[in-house]
Amino acid sequence: MNETTFEVTKLVVSVIFALVGLYLVPYINRKTAELKDDEKWKEAVRAVKAVEQTVKQSGMGKVKKADVIAYMTAWLNDRNIKMTTEQLNTLIEAAVYSMNHPQGE
Repeated sequence: MNETTFEVTKLVVSVIFALVGLYLVPYINRKTAELKDDEKWKEAVRAVKAVEQTVKQSGMGKVKKADVIAYMTAWLNDRNIKMTTEQLNTLIEAAVYSMNHPQGE
């Protein structure tokens, strides 16, 4: 291989790696984050429904929420998923809302 061909090949490979780094890696990271968000959402809905089935007394909202928080915290920790307390509260409240308003009312 002569010097010119080698330099052109090196340039083409460099451009390909730059494009992969610029577009493909962020795309994969975004899709992975979306899947994790979807997984967290599904698990939060499952946890809320489970607690609703097991704690039947009225006026037990704080107990129910504490049970869901404890479950979700353990679930997240098992998967090394980081969430702030505020994010977890928002997720749980959204799951409760979606359960109480199934058609998005």
